[in-house]
Amino acid sequence: MNDEHPSFLDKPNPEDKVWRYMDLAKYMSLLEESALHFSSPEQMRDRWEGSYGPVNQALRPQLYGEDFEGISVALSGIRRYGLQRLHMNCWHLADYESAAMWDIYQREGRGVAIRSTWGALTSSINTERKVYGAQVKYADYSKTFIPERHLFDSFMHKRESFSHEREVRLMMSTGLSKVNPTPPPTTIDLGPEPSVIPIPVNMSELIHEVFVAPNEPQWFAELVLKITKRYGHDFPVRKSDLANDPID
Repeated sequence: MNDEHPSFLDKPNPEDKVWRYMDLAKYMSLLEESALHFSSPEQMRDRWEGSYGPVNQALRPQLYGEDFEGISVALSGIRRYGLQRLHMNCWHLADYESAAMWDIYQREGRGVAIRSTWGALTSSINTERKVYGAQVKYADYSKTFIPERHLFDSFMHKRESFSHEREVRLMMSTGLSKVNPTPPPTTIDLGPEPSVIPIPVNMSELIHEVFVAPNEPQWFAELVLKITKRYGHDFPVRKSDLANDPID
């Protein structure tokens, strides 16, 4: 993890709990590969990833002066570049599990969530790539100027309608290239990498506990436990607290 970047200043505390909700297939993929999958923004549900709002449009002539027209054209191309050349892995920041997040992810299949902490998540990453992370900022795009100082900025903002996600993002800039040794040495851009990139993690450090969705049958919880043990892990696996019976 890289700590020094102006687009990633709003970090959780190391002990803050973070959750990743998924279906059983993605949980098994995590166990099989010991890797978190970083996806390009093109894979996300929100079509506004990396976009700006009317406040930015209105202020650009004043901000950029005589360079306004050229920069306006460039910004459109920069967003398209970011949709392919940035990759992210998203988590939910909360002390407790979220009924809203279960509703979203359980629709896609048998629901599982892994719980970690921000400190454990960031320290478990094992790669030479530069990975950054912080809390996503939610804004009313009709009233708020979204910073344009760096490509990351627009992808670290989302509309207020998504604030229930309480998202923290890990992000990295990607792209295929090679060095042409012919003097003078130059770097040749070979284009974007695959839309999903696995990044190795230390599983025993990353996962503190595994939760099974509240509406899943007991046999499914037992299956998740068996699969976890089959891959050689002893993470605690238990049904969601939301499955507890009410008290009269």
